[in-house]
Amino acid sequence: MLRRSNALRVLVGAATTLLRYADPDPPSASASKRLKDTVEESLEKEGKALGRVACYPHRCLTRPVLPVSEAAVRSPLFMSRLMDMSQLATNLHCISFSAPKAHWDAAVILIKNNPYERDFEVWVNPSVPGYDDRDAVAPMYGMWENCISCGSTTAWVVRPQRITCRGLDQHGNEKIEVLDGMRARCLMHEMDHLMGKTIFHQTMGPEFVVSTVAMGQRNLWPANFPSAEAYVTLSQQFFDYVTNTTIIPPGMEWWYAQNMAQEFHSERLGS
Repeated sequence: MLRRSNALRVLVGAATTLLRYADPDPPSASASKRLKDTVEESLEKEGKALGRVACYPHRCLTRPVLPVSEAAVRSPLFMSRLMDMSQLATNLHCISFSAPKAHWDAAVILIKNNPYERDFEVWVNPSVPGYDDRDAVAPMYGMWENCISCGSTTAWVVRPQRITCRGLDQHGNEKIEVLDGMRARCLMHEMDHLMGKTIFHQTMGPEFVVSTVAMGQRNLWPANFPSAEAYVTLSQQFFDYVTNTTIIPPGMEWWYAQNMAQEFHSERLGS
């Protein structure tokens, strides 16, 4: 789902900050070369990783996956596949990932609460009561979602603010947890893939799907397009349908401050 797609800016920004505070003098030639090598290595890893991702409408993403038996979860083969999938998601700078994206026919999901967490939380055979219930009466968040398997597109998707999920961990132990905020959204996003669905199926209509480039040209959009709440919501923000306001997902504040320098403001909602 959400990913730090601009690896160059992230790495350069972090490195120059460290150099500035460590030494007031300009970076040496050797330091610049190390930075250049680090950036090139990261971009090379991401490029290779992208070539391994199944993209919609790949057959892995258009049909439900098979559940994983408890015996299989405890097998060395499963752990090997899980470690490979985790490394792939890490190289792509994703905060959520699912097995179908890695050409693996298995009900396995990886999620993080924010991009700076090191390890993924593993869910095997996740089940959420009321999944995909469009008529559910529950507090909802709207968000512009992207997806590594859906190219350079972003879709407006409305999901519950809080869910209860039952499943297995990476060791085959049963777990039940209440998830909210970004954890809930990431898990629901990846559950769509386990069911053979994508953000294209979960959005409200074709006008709620735009290109990544268009998201950077929001000042050129028609007023209140494609809806009032979608119009005022920036990338990586939630629109809270309870309070009728936009919010930054809890845990994403630092990432948001570092990556969302350009903002687009509107006073049209409710006018």
